[in-house]
Amino acid sequence: MFYTVRGLLKDRGVRLEDTAYRNCNEQMLDFRIASGDFYEIPDVSDGILRFKNAADLLCYNMLCEQLPPLKRIVFRHKEMFPYYGENLVKICEGLKNEPESVCVEGGPCLFGEHEVTAVIELNDGSSYFFDYSTGKKYHDQENGAYAQTDLDLAGFMEQNGENIKDIVFHNHKTGLTYQEYLHVFFPFAVANALQAALVMTLPDMSYRKYLEYCLRYLRKDLREKTVKGFEEILYHISDMYLELIDELRKVLAVKGFVLVHGRDQKMLDLFYEKRAPFIEKNKVLRSLTSNTAKLESIKDYISMPALPYYIFGSKYIIEVNSMDETDSYRKCRKFHKKDTVMGCILFPELLSEDGINTLYCTTPEYKDYGKFKSELEEL
Repeated sequence: MFYTVRGLLKDRGVRLEDTAYRNCNEQMLDFRIASGDFYEIPDVSDGILRFKNAADLLCYNMLCEQLPPLKRIVFRHKEMFPYYGENLVKICEGLKNEPESVCVEGGPCLFGEHEVTAVIELNDGSSYFFDYSTGKKYHDQENGAYAQTDLDLAGFMEQNGENIKDIVFHNHKTGLTYQEYLHVFFPFAVANALQAALVMTLPDMSYRKYLEYCLRYLRKDLREKTVKGFEEILYHISDMYLELIDELRKVLAVKGFVLVHGRDQKMLDLFYEKRAPFIEKNKVLRSLTSNTAKLESIKDYISMPALPYYIFGSKYIIEVNSMDETDSYRKCRKFHKKDTVMGCILFPELLSEDGINTLYCTTPEYKDYGKFKSELEEL
């Protein structure tokens, strides 16, 4: 579903002029937000919407009131977005009292729907087609050349492991979307404005873990072949982000920078070692997901916001990411609340030119790869 700030207030019988949003940009008020209706208004005196009891929905000026250094960010569209902010006043206090203990964390998803697909061929000659990002099966590809199944990718491999002849991955991603640019730009911009360090993640290791789980019933030679083919695509896409990161580092200086990704085993070992006391508990693990295929990946996602604490010992952490990461942020904050002050600036997913889907969900012809380059040149 899509919502707007104006519409959410109206549905709750609250007049815009009676809320803290009365002076916000009109584009922000009418921005179409892709989310579930997980909003409430805890305090009728200001009318501020709260999302998933985790962060307040704010316009850019409201962000800056709580964290004034954000005024330094140069970004042509910054006032048109709604943002989800939490604990920004506490982060501001940390900047004043313990500036060296403030760090920003963030990073992109590597690819979205319709960008990396898998074709599974069985011994009987039938083939099945899946989207890797969602695990969903596709029907009627290439005029019905692929058979139909009601199983997702993990379930299909589990049920048909002994009958799988081959698995081939296809990469349809030819560049980065504007949304993916923002996932890298915003953490750099915030860290630069706060004059703080930045930890960024490229979660290729998490994508790989899901595949390894799916392949566990296949014979060894096919597992190794499949992982190798997938890694070629995975690391090719990761390299696109590495190139963008290099460009941003030239123009948005940060006090310290660490990148965590699957090809830096030393950093991964540190990540897993440091998070273990917080995450590797039965009580915590049971609360994460009932989907065992995605458990290892989810363990990564819900502990990534704490990476500044693991790496630098940072007390004040600000997660800058997509609002789709609200649950990960909320859980991470809960599990580390005794050791850190964790806040966030989350931003919405952008609507694609198809007018129906977000850039993440739309098909490649509407992804608008490379559209961000003119803004990158302006920095």
